[in-house]
Amino acid sequence: MKAIHVWDNSFDKYWVNGLAKISGATPMYSLGVRQFDHEIFSSILKQDDSFVVLSDSDEILALVPLYCFKDDMGVLEYRYAGEYLRAPLIDGFPSSKRYEKIQKFVFSYIEDLAREKKVISHKTMVEAVELIEGRYYYNYLTDFGYNDESSVCQLIDSSKDIDYLWADIRKSYRPLINRAEKNFSCEIVSFDNYSFDKCEEYRKLHFNATGRQTRDIKSFYLMYDMVKNKQAFISFVIEKDDQIVASHFFYVLGAYCLYASSAIDPDMPHDCGIGHFGMWQGIKTAHDMGCSFIDMGQLRLTSNPSDKEMNIALFKKGFGGRTVTVFRGTKTFFK
Repeated sequence: MKAIHVWDNSFDKYWVNGLAKISGATPMYSLGVRQFDHEIFSSILKQDDSFVVLSDSDEILALVPLYCFKDDMGVLEYRYAGEYLRAPLIDGFPSSKRYEKIQKFVFSYIEDLAREKKVISHKTMVEAVELIEGRYYYNYLTDFGYNDESSVCQLIDSSKDIDYLWADIRKSYRPLINRAEKNFSCEIVSFDNYSFDKCEEYRKLHFNATGRQTRDIKSFYLMYDMVKNKQAFISFVIEKDDQIVASHFFYVLGAYCLYASSAIDPDMPHDCGIGHFGMWQGIKTAHDMGCSFIDMGQLRLTSNPSDKEMNIALFKKGFGGRTVTVFRGTKTFFK
């Protein structure tokens, strides 16, 4: 086996082909998200050591995201800014000897890289679909010396009938959605009706909601590229005077959808239901696209979540689905 790194000319080609081949390739592994990451982390990302594992005959065996960040003390760590990188994607099924051989190579290679580059630790997480789809029923990271730091996320089975998905929404949310639907309209912008000008409305509303530009404009343009390239869509809620008052951004890759971010007009009443309405329209869109699951995101990012984090978790759980374990872990290679 051999590794092809991000600085190799053929890396992007192998990465994209691997996404189409390997089970469990969720939107956070997409090339569009990787490009977005490089932009938003440009000032703090020390290096990208991501690699593709190939067989001697150039068969794609694994995809391994590996971002290196430096903390305030100058210590290098493999992580996703302050959070956990997605775990390696490995071709095949975990019970096979072939799979175990690839897996052992991957984690040995990560440790060798870390020691060579003096990276002290690796923080990684296994996507919840690995558990739901039966590839892993326990935190296999512990087999390779990682501490168990598992969390939970909210996962919606969007392959269900639309009536089931509606009935699964929290009872108190449904009147809010119905009320908003009477007073507002919704427009979905995706690859088949892509408009740069319409996507710009997302950025403008984001600016209005925060009161400032939180990141470089190029990062928004990369998000628009994801919409154009079938890797994302935006759910817009529109007032009768054509004013956009809410927007929800969703990543898409293959059978999976991930709720990424929202922006709500701060001048709108809190009980008008536009946030709930826009989210429901996004769920319906993912269902119509044929997505199997919608990941609403982790519900506990830290062991002691703040009141704000708890409220966000409560909001996400209100759209139904199941609370699923997210296997996470950190391995310290040396002190």
